[in-house]
Amino acid sequence: MLVAQITDCHVRCDDGPFSSLADTATTLAAVVEHLNGLDPGPDVVLATGDLTDDGTPEQYACFREIVEPLTAPLLPFPGNHDHGPDFREAFADMLPGDPGDLPERHCSYVVDDHPVRLVGIDTSKPDHHDGCFDDERADWLEGTLASAPDRPTLIFTHFPPLQVGLDYMDVAGLTGLDRFEDVIAAHPQVALVVAGHLHRPIQAVIASTLVSVCPSTGFQLDLDLNPTRGGAVDEPPGFQLHRWDGGRFVTHTGMVRDGRRIDITAFVEYVLGRAERGEDFPKG
Repeated sequence: MLVAQITDCHVRCDDGPFSSLADTATTLAAVVEHLNGLDPGPDVVLATGDLTDDGTPEQYACFREIVEPLTAPLLPFPGNHDHGPDFREAFADMLPGDPGDLPERHCSYVVDDHPVRLVGIDTSKPDHHDGCFDDERADWLEGTLASAPDRPTLIFTHFPPLQVGLDYMDVAGLTGLDRFEDVIAAHPQVALVVAGHLHRPIQAVIASTLVSVCPSTGFQLDLDLNPTRGGAVDEPPGFQLHRWDGGRFVTHTGMVRDGRRIDITAFVEYVLGRAERGEDFPKG
């Protein structure tokens, strides 16, 4: 199974504070085109929040127009820049199950149609840029995981459930980190947790499970661990591919850019041929 992830698209219908770095509609369209060109292609695409900049119906319409060409099914998910009621209305036909199946106070859901169970836990707070993993969300996630303890599971969310050293993002990030880790530790079937929000590729472990943070399809945050500084940079739009091989996930980070490419198919054929014949790989 191949799970693609996009995040922090920040689609606008007009100029915004980061327009000088990236036209987020154009960069998202480039990522969509790239994902459609993959062979093998993804079985599903997770869009893990901040799909738009302001969460307006107009911006959601722009986002949907850009991602409409995707050949793989898209699972939309809210972030702190999204607006809960408008998000639910904009994606009512794409969210799994009936609208009444979703929790009233958070847009969390489960998809059971794949070899790996996909569990989305919404930790965004209305009218806030920070997130929370409170008792209500912990109970929902605990109950959801306990209902299928033997199924390999990928959890997706917007806020990474850990601190990463970008202090200005950490202090306005997710509360309830210990509670989140306790739930994960109690459910070893969770093979991977994926998130967004930080506009950088970042990996860490909580309990015994890898957490992978996906870069933005728009612009990235500067890798500056000085607690008094912060910046945004025009690094290329990114995405991640999470490949399930039946026993574990392997995560790849991809960037979409214009650049030179050298075709090494002949070398690939040489390597595969030697392997098929049982030969080793001498130098020279």
